[in-house]
Amino acid sequence: MKRLMLVFLLVAGCGGSAPDESKTPVDKALERETQAGRVAYDLEHPEEAAEKYRTALERAEARDDVEQIGTLGYNLAVAELQANAPDRALAAARMTRTELERRGAKPFPALTLVEATALYRTGASAEADAVAAQAEGGGDAEASARATFLRGLIADERGNDRGLTTAADKLRGAGTPPLQADAAELAARVALRRGDSARALQEATRAEALRRDTIDYRGLARVLAVQGEAAMQGGDRKSAADLFWRAGRSAAAQGDTKIARQWLRQAANLAPDQPVGKAAKDLLAKLDRGE
Repeated sequence: MKRLMLVFLLVAGCGGSAPDESKTPVDKALERETQAGRVAYDLEHPEEAAEKYRTALERAEARDDVEQIGTLGYNLAVAELQANAPDRALAAARMTRTELERRGAKPFPALTLVEATALYRTGASAEADAVAAQAEGGGDAEASARATFLRGLIADERGNDRGLTTAADKLRGAGTPPLQADAAELAARVALRRGDSARALQEATRAEALRRDTIDYRGLARVLAVQGEAAMQGGDRKSAADLFWRAGRSAAAQGDTKIARQWLRQAANLAPDQPVGKAAKDLLAKLDRGE
């Protein structure tokens, strides 16, 4: 069974792989629901994917197949994150971890990373950092690198300059485009904290292109906002307003309305009498009306 790779839904993206698939005889009903979930996820229908994975998970529980439970619980948590349901993602990840531990199986790093991401998205940043540290040292290179990125984001939000710099240093020289985007974003955040707005804008712009190329639109919205911060730090309020508007619009299009409102308000405040500020106010009104 092909497994999902977790793209940093943050937050972020994070990644890694579930354990090797089982060689036991195939349950056709389980396989059918799993395939339906995968198709729905690939078509960007995460709510439908979560429903299908939940049905498949129930079948795996009836089968008492711990490996399938681990895989499907992971996929369910990923789909719930993509559906902007971090509470449900956290519940799925924790249920899966508990089931694996009860059966004497060690939770795989990608599952631990999903749990950390869900914690972060629910606002439990301290606990998210602790769980991400487990994934970072879990022996899966991709999950470890994405956990490092998550810890860097958390450090930045908590004003931990040393933690942010440490994470950025670890990701310097990353080889794959998603990790290169992570590295560029953390480098931009380090530059912002050092007051180097030009370097911050350069790194964030590089991250923007990589996020777009890797179809990481949540990450794209986030780095647009980082560019907005850099422009504002450099005294260019007009560019900052435009960047925050673009970040907010992207987040709103993904259904991430909480952060969208934050960025749109910044755009509206920076350019209240300009077209971009008015556009931000209009979109905020639509979000308030639930449109």
